[in-house]
Amino acid sequence: MRSHDARAAAMGGTGHAGGVIHVPAVADEPAPAPADLASLTQAQRAERALAEGKREREIPIERAFLQAALDFRQTLRVLVSAVVPKFADWCFVDLIDGDGIPRRVEVAHGDPAKAPLAQEMRSIAFGPGWATPGAQTIRDRAPRLFRQVTTEVMEWATHGERHLAVLRAIKPNSLLSVPLVARDRVIGSITLIRSNMLPGLDESDLLFAEALAEPAALALDNARWYQAEKAGRGAALEEADRERHDRVDAQRGVLRLRRIESVSASLASVLAPQAIARVAVENGLSVLEPATAMVVRAAPGASVLEVLHCQGWADDLALDLRELRADSPALLAEAYRIQTAIWVSSPEALAQAYPNAAELALRVGDRAWAAVPLRCDGRTVGALGLGFPHPRDLDADEKRFVLTVAQIVAQALERARLRDEAR
Repeated sequence: MRSHDARAAAMGGTGHAGGVIHVPAVADEPAPAPADLASLTQAQRAERALAEGKREREIPIERAFLQAALDFRQTLRVLVSAVVPKFADWCFVDLIDGDGIPRRVEVAHGDPAKAPLAQEMRSIAFGPGWATPGAQTIRDRAPRLFRQVTTEVMEWATHGERHLAVLRAIKPNSLLSVPLVARDRVIGSITLIRSNMLPGLDESDLLFAEALAEPAALALDNARWYQAEKAGRGAALEEADRERHDRVDAQRGVLRLRRIESVSASLASVLAPQAIARVAVENGLSVLEPATAMVVRAAPGASVLEVLHCQGWADDLALDLRELRADSPALLAEAYRIQTAIWVSSPEALAQAYPNAAELALRVGDRAWAAVPLRCDGRTVGALGLGFPHPRDLDADEKRFVLTVAQIVAQALERARLRDEAR
């Protein structure tokens, strides 16, 4: 068992941390051999000495807490490294949560072989009214010292067989608990346990723990406040983003509604089919900022689709596509045949779902597509298609807008057909 001089003054002397925290050397970094130093110049030796000073040093505890820079986890590490393994074998840190219930936020130990035991202790959640030394210290602000931890003490300080089994496995020989008080508020407690270290904890150790708890409580409270403030600012920014997006969506919704009203008003009178298609694209669908647009009408016999309006296509392609066969692999023709809207968000999705249509669609340069049948009174009279310059997944409101415009166009084309027949 390790020995410990328990008679040193609190926060001073050789027995306690002496107001400083030990910063160990970097793991797996061996000290230089004398033969290595002999071959170095004076300047190189000075540089090596400076590096060695950085490898292992002691700094004041208050400065260590300041260097944690409001990082909550780092502040906890500073606290436990001040006591484990130099002063105690185990350290528990409990903090009061937003519901006023103590929660165990740290379990530190000096023996790597005890890691499973530490994990088991971390997993035991506190309950309201628990009588652990740390919980009682939080309730009445009074420090507690158990020079000997008997079976009766362990049974009194635990809740349930699992909790008792873990504490027995730790084999405490002494225990103390001190409150963490910051700004005249109890925010938690520190519990220190010796199991292998002798002699057991006594009054001088209690004084040391109380002196350590004072800067630790302030540092932890500051870190938690900063963490909560940062989270609050993040939540506020997210809420502002949501509100901004909601406003933008509402504005876009209003604009789409106005475009529908404009298309409806423009197509209220009977127009030529080409004019109907142009109005639909330029007065309505252009709000979605497509790179290309096309409206086709089924010719008599329904084997050919007549192009009424084509926008954004290269001249040579537009000339080649004055007519489309209804059984062609184009997305427009597919939407006409299956009488169902087609939404394709990317070239990859196009190649997977409609590989035969990919060649023509990609020649145009688009990267997302919509193709919608024009239906009126149970008949499919044509189709309209949109191409977008970037991958894009139209949302539900945008799809409804396209379908509404398509319905208006289909009715206008049917009225134009009836007029022509009446002549």
